[in-house]
Amino acid sequence: MSTVRHDTPPDEQADPAWFRPPSRREHWIAAALFAGFGVFFGMLFVVNRGWWFGWVILGLGVWSVAFGARHALDARRGN
Repeated sequence: MSTVRHDTPPDEQADPAWFRPPSRREHWIAAALFAGFGVFFGMLFVVNRGWWFGWVILGLGVWSVAFGARHALDARRGN
């Protein structure tokens, strides 16, 4: 069941405040969270040495740190 009314004008269907781009502060928060999860996954990789799935965990850690770096760059640029 859809909650979008099709008889309303498009500018009244979505509130722009709900879909705004993230602020600098929100980018810094995301950067810290992604970097923290990356460190966590790196430590989990060390704990799970010898298990083949550890490489997947390490990949998730690298991916998280990369996303955190991207958020930090966006925050520095002010986007």
